[in-house]
Amino acid sequence: MQFFLHKSDERGTANHSWLHSRFSFSFADYHNRERMGFGALRVINDDIIEPSGGFGMHPHHDMEIITIVTKGALEHKDSEGNSGIIKAGEIQYMSAGRGIEHSEFNPSAKKKTELFQIWIIPREKGLTPHYQQHKCDMDRLNSWALLVSGDGRKNSLKITQNLCIRVSHLFLGHTLVSDSKKSGYGRLLFVVDGEVNVCGYTLKRRDELQIIGDETFEITACRDAHILLFDVPLENFKREV
Repeated sequence: MQFFLHKSDERGTANHSWLHSRFSFSFADYHNRERMGFGALRVINDDIIEPSGGFGMHPHHDMEIITIVTKGALEHKDSEGNSGIIKAGEIQYMSAGRGIEHSEFNPSAKKKTELFQIWIIPREKGLTPHYQQHKCDMDRLNSWALLVSGDGRKNSLKITQNLCIRVSHLFLGHTLVSDSKKSGYGRLLFVVDGEVNVCGYTLKRRDELQIIGDETFEITACRDAHILLFDVPLENFKREV
């Protein structure tokens, strides 16, 4: 197997009066030609939105957008007439398809909102836009919870790409094993919080390890840890510059 470690201090940053962001891949004013995505996975951002701050109406197209709120809430409105407030412990899915405009705001005047936003390149272009909210088990203890998949199994959000996102909250000393993957896929392990060891690599908060190879591997918690594991199709995705 091949391993590519990216430490948290190598991520891009943006700091505005109302928004503080970290970028795993090139995004907005952060551009790194070596960090343009991982197969069908284009964006992993974590954002802190100050009270009453947010993004006004702006367009997207041909992108699967997953938002996981970890603290506070996020208010969504879009040009298709969808609206809702996504709270901590919930996940939002917006398939931008042939084109959609939406806004995202922190509805609280006192509390910050913290979230992860993930962009995935779909299998097809020009699809009908779609919106959905879903409760998610971000605190699944010492086992995998399937958040997102291409077929909607195990009550996961179904997206239009053969990509899976799993989550687990590992206690100190506990070990989880990944699935084996068929050729053409890669895995990306992202540490939300805590510390884990994977195949001799130590990953701490916001570190990321890309794994290319078919074999299973073990993830052991060196401290209590929250982790996200992405199973990502790599074929037919060219790196943009």
